[in-house]
Amino acid sequence: MPKFFFYAGTGFCLFLALCAAAGVVSQADGGALAFVAVHGAVVSAKSAASWAIIVALVAGIATSAILVRMAALLAARNVFGALFALLSTAAAVVSLAWTLLLQTRMLMLLRHGAAYGDLAQFHFAAVMMLGCFVSLTFLALRPYFSVQASRVLSALVFLPFPLYCLILAQELFVSTRLSPLPSASPAAVVFFGVVAVLFFAIAVHCIRHRHMFIEMTNLRELLDTRVDRTSRPLGSVAFDS
Repeated sequence: MPKFFFYAGTGFCLFLALCAAAGVVSQADGGALAFVAVHGAVVSAKSAASWAIIVALVAGIATSAILVRMAALLAARNVFGALFALLSTAAAVVSLAWTLLLQTRMLMLLRHGAAYGDLAQFHFAAVMMLGCFVSLTFLALRPYFSVQASRVLSALVFLPFPLYCLILAQELFVSTRLSPLPSASPAAVVFFGVVAVLFFAIAVHCIRHRHMFIEMTNLRELLDTRVDRTSRPLGSVAFDS
């Protein structure tokens, strides 16, 4: 992949890790879950909210480029896992775009003096879809992390999806208030904490193994045992079992 996309994606992985860590600290202090454009039940009409929506979209696309590259490296060992990761990443980007479009619509309604309560259910569904597909992406890339990363990281990718299911069950069967965002809970705190650790670990992994992401990868060379891999260390590093 081009160097610009690699370094941009790595930087935004660190950015997402810091945002998730900030969410954990905010909830630990008694705050509620909130995006920049949607603060609990109050929508911000400042211009900073519009820029935050744009930055969130760029961050999602740049981070997805890193995850797609991981799926491409995984294809030589696990085609199903690579395809599943690719589809989950694409669905996560679509869900992110839908969420940000809804937040943009909320800002427009607020600036025209209208109520945005009718969009609360759609926004909540978009947020839960985004969390689902992000969790499935981590789960699909588990074979890649088990080969390339530490055992701790390959075990952490199992946690987001059960935590997401717990948050969804709590919102469906326990919570009684209608809100565009899920309520703060211990499961949400742990979820954001795990996501922060995963994105930070992904950024560190990309920097340590940047040759696998920047250099060209010939899939035939990785699969053909007759090719001498000593001249191209990528195959031996990426897929040596």
